[in-house]
Amino acid sequence: MKQRETVFAFVLFVAIGAATQYARAANLSVNCDKHESISKALGLLAKTNPQGPNRITVSGSCHENLAIQSIDRLTLITASGASITDSSSGSSVVVDIEDSHSITVQGFTINGGNEAVNCGSASICYLTGNTIQDGATGVGVSGSSHAFLESNVIQNNVGNGSTVSDGSQMFSSNDVFQGNPGQGVEVRWAYFSASNSSFLNNGVGVRAGVSTLLLTGGTITGSGGDGMILRGNSSAGFFGPTITGNGGNGVYLEDGSFAGFVAASITGNLSGTDVECAPQFPITRFVARTGGITNCIEPSSSSNPKRVE
Repeated sequence: MKQRETVFAFVLFVAIGAATQYARAANLSVNCDKHESISKALGLLAKTNPQGPNRITVSGSCHENLAIQSIDRLTLITASGASITDSSSGSSVVVDIEDSHSITVQGFTINGGNEAVNCGSASICYLTGNTIQDGATGVGVSGSSHAFLESNVIQNNVGNGSTVSDGSQMFSSNDVFQGNPGQGVEVRWAYFSASNSSFLNNGVGVRAGVSTLLLTGGTITGSGGDGMILRGNSSAGFFGPTITGNGGNGVYLEDGSFAGFVAASITGNLSGTDVECAPQFPITRFVARTGGITNCIEPSSSSNPKRVE
């Protein structure tokens, strides 16, 4: 075992040395089924070429917790459906990205952990085509970071599918957030944009406080509670989503929140009210365009809503 690890480390050093000398880039391979380590490859890159660009192609079933710290222009990718599984018994993040820019994680199944993936400390992260599951939280975005998600499945986590907080921004396209008993996405003091993403069978589809949201297309359905909750001076723009079949309201607004329903289908939610305005002075515009039942009142110049007693 020790001899195999020594050979692996030597191969990495040779590859990195050649890349540093000629192209300032490393293209490494790690096979976890042969007891090779992503963490060891990351450590060598951090010492030799932290500014990148670098690429690590992974195969096999990996059992480790990765720390990507102060590394830029790194692609962590699998062409064969590799997995990364928590080895900390739930105490650590599986893939922890801190103070790093242009980090791509593509094609993995990422299992467990305190968080399955964290993008923190003003990092810029790209998550593409992953299945992220069974963590306390699936994806955390914090510390004024920017995360770009494309075609991921974020499912069956203990709490939220994703939590976006502390001035961060998350952009989701064609993702599926499903089976998370907390929120599909929780947004706190942050920005969240979703384009054609689906929020299926979560506790609540999307919940926001003191935040800005933009929903373009996509579906929120099957929530145990409300499809969307806007709290604490949050604002949301709706451009074509379908919000239906949720256990509570389709959209619930309170505490001075604002919702602009430019285009949306919000009908068939099980509380009996599809768009519910609490008494704490929420504001809506064009709510009549949703096609659903509402108690929200707007000036006649913006829409002609029906008040439901």
